[in-house]
Amino acid sequence: MIKTNIDEAIARIDEWKDKDISYSPVAGGITNPNYKVKVDGKNYFLKIPGDGTDFINRDVCHNANEIADKSKAGPKVYYYFEDTGVEIFQWLDGYRQVTYGDIYDEVIFHEIFKKIKAFHNIDTKPLKLKQSIFEQAWDMNARAKKAGYLPPFNDRMEYYLKTIEEALSNSCELKPCHNDFWTNNLMYNEETKDLKIIDYEYASMNDPCVDLGLISATNYFTEAMDVEMVKCYNDGVFDEIMFAKVKLNKIACDIKWAYWALYQAASSNVEFDYMNWYGQKMARLQHFWLDPRLDYWLELVQDRKIFR
Repeated sequence: MIKTNIDEAIARIDEWKDKDISYSPVAGGITNPNYKVKVDGKNYFLKIPGDGTDFINRDVCHNANEIADKSKAGPKVYYYFEDTGVEIFQWLDGYRQVTYGDIYDEVIFHEIFKKIKAFHNIDTKPLKLKQSIFEQAWDMNARAKKAGYLPPFNDRMEYYLKTIEEALSNSCELKPCHNDFWTNNLMYNEETKDLKIIDYEYASMNDPCVDLGLISATNYFTEAMDVEMVKCYNDGVFDEIMFAKVKLNKIACDIKWAYWALYQAASSNVEFDYMNWYGQKMARLQHFWLDPRLDYWLELVQDRKIFR
């Protein structure tokens, strides 16, 4: 992929030539340099691929953004340049990033899963990448090893990753999935009560329970919230097997993102404390894998018989 900068990216857009243009960096991203670009008074969001992101398939990312646009789960997509990976979107005027406290708002909570389900289930061509959370996690595991550091819990992380992967191997339902549901990737408009999901760089055809497990883990959902999430996503009906899959994917997702943080700490040029990010994941993992129901969930998703 060809490296570029903001001035070169702007210069390639023929429709913007000879117009009044200004731009400023957008804070909050931890993977790419992002910019707010004003063109004759209209705002756009411009993203340039960051260093250390060679593992991201930008064509698939663009495909996912188009699906999000079509499903109304994400912002409108205006431009994409395949050679540089630069993508330009609607600027979400009137929207703010969702905070951790927002998940205790019932309206916002339900809007989140309304939009997630819309993205998962829109009638469209599938994403060109089929990649499970386990493939992503093992890839990040290898990258972290190459970067020169593995956590002291690595043996346990690899054990649970392998065990959960085997348990879920025959129950994966493939849908377009976001795979990166941390709070900053959710934008909410207080006036219209609308929510948008942004940043589809890790999107793939994957099991929807990965997205549910990830957003639950990242936002520190309570047990009751996990139950409500499953009911909300499943048209008001609680599904115990889906619940178990969500719980197991919470572990797999935090393992993947812990390895990701270690790799980014060694390779990224973005100013962000990736080791603090890693620490959050490890703190949660040490809680998740001590749950006494873990063996029950593993047996439940594999439909193992109770009696001999």
